[in-house]
Amino acid sequence: MPSSLDSKILAITRNNREAQEFSDLIASAGGRAIPLPTIEIVPKDPSAVDEFINAVNKNENEYCAFLSPQAVDVLFSHASRICKTDELVSVLNSRIVVAIGPKTKQRLVDHMIDVKMVPERYSSIGLVELFSKMENPNGKKILIPRSEASNEFVERALSALKMVVNLFFLYTVRTSEITPIWNDFILLLEQKKVDAIVFTSASNVRSFFEITQNTPHNISSLLKNVKAVIAIGPMTNEELKKRGIQSFESSEHTIRGTVDLAKIVLGK
Repeated sequence: MPSSLDSKILAITRNNREAQEFSDLIASAGGRAIPLPTIEIVPKDPSAVDEFINAVNKNENEYCAFLSPQAVDVLFSHASRICKTDELVSVLNSRIVVAIGPKTKQRLVDHMIDVKMVPERYSSIGLVELFSKMENPNGKKILIPRSEASNEFVERALSALKMVVNLFFLYTVRTSEITPIWNDFILLLEQKKVDAIVFTSASNVRSFFEITQNTPHNISSLLKNVKAVIAIGPMTNEELKKRGIQSFESSEHTIRGTVDLAKIVLGK
């Protein structure tokens, strides 16, 4: 595998803080990263923590699955504000906690949560595969704290396994405002200097195109100047396909996986 992204410019649909790992990996390989803030998280009221704890207990959910680090961050931020952290940790550790991938697991572990299950494939599809391999998922109850903007794939697929799926909406997302970095990014696109764009979620795909549609530029045409459009996982890939954008999908659905793929594609 090529080890260098020397002088390559790669954009990612995350803000500076969330893109730190990506930026570090790109810089260490000799490239330049451009974080593009595309979505903003809008949490529910902190009282949602009490509702969540009640939801865990009321429905006797055996499993609790976290589908993103953001869900963990929002939940524990709320708990800290209203002095409910210990109670939240206790109730979660009384259930089988599932994390969709290593980043989500680490966020939970940082809060002293014992994560019992992580799928082999770090994606919604991998999560469903994990439960489909259970001897008898029929009737098992699972609570999923998540964004209102998430698609219904996991809910439908787990329901098809005869599991009882309870959703808890912790936050929603909205499209970010256009910031100066977007103008810089579009200028680089026009100059054919952007080598790759990494999309990190289906929501980010939707917001990326919402933002760029509010500019005087033909973004679909400009994207043809990019050597590689990379999707972090299958749902992100599908969202790009809906817009006629062909992308490379990372086999490992992590930031490191997208960088490794970029090294291969851009090294050709």
